[in-house]
Amino acid sequence: MKNKTLTAALLATVLLLPACKREATGQVVAVVNGQEISLSELNGELKNANLPANATPEQQKAARADALQRLIDRKLLVQQAKERGLDKSPDFLQTQNRASDDILIGMLGKQVTSNLPVPSASQIQAFEAKNPGMFTNRVIYSVDQIGFPTPADPSKLQALKDDHSLAAVAKRLDSLGIKYQQRKGQVDSASVPADLLKQIDALPPGEPFVLNAGQGVIVSVVTGKQSQPLDPKQAQAVAADAVRRQSVMDTAQKQVKDARASAKIEYQPGFEPKKPAAGAAKN
Repeated sequence: MKNKTLTAALLATVLLLPACKREATGQVVAVVNGQEISLSELNGELKNANLPANATPEQQKAARADALQRLIDRKLLVQQAKERGLDKSPDFLQTQNRASDDILIGMLGKQVTSNLPVPSASQIQAFEAKNPGMFTNRVIYSVDQIGFPTPADPSKLQALKDDHSLAAVAKRLDSLGIKYQQRKGQVDSASVPADLLKQIDALPPGEPFVLNAGQGVIVSVVTGKQSQPLDPKQAQAVAADAVRRQSVMDTAQKQVKDARASAKIEYQPGFEPKKPAAGAAKN
């Protein structure tokens, strides 16, 4: 009886082998070491190819072939990573969880904001009136600049407040041992917050102003300016887009606020957020 059972099991395995064999047919466009690449996966890869809408059949075919080879290369590299056990490492699992969070948050954002109304004419006009530096009063400033990485101790930069020329700034940076680069550039008033723009316009001639640029600092001095207002049609489009982006941001912030209000959050002692100071304004 035991031998018959074993024979039956082996026979079943042999019969199943053809059914388990993966083949490049139908909706499967390729098989890489037993791993299928589907037509839908290939089409998803093609979306990132930026193929022009008027591409010829030959161009479409070539782009599809290139996309498939990129997918195959990616599958091969992923398979090698898994063979080395990298998919079980804590770093991978943390990065994977973060990526999944970001994707879901992005999808939630699209869903929540998909039905936001088109900005009204009054909203667009109000935005233009509040931000004249982006529209009717738009100016392109010619500037001399000094750029340098943000120092490990940013408090050192407080001394720059006493420097009233770019030469004085350079001398100060030399004394602090901070390496910098000097260059000429332009600043578009449309890209500067309205409150900062007012401060720049109020500066005496030759007075430096500081702009943070990611991981660096840029100190600039205005050497000239040219008025470049947007035409009404272009201004309307820019304002509508800005109002829309602000609505998306406001909706996202409300989503987080509402979620926090209904959530049960428990902290390990020592990890809880600081309590607001007595008398501090509540949002």
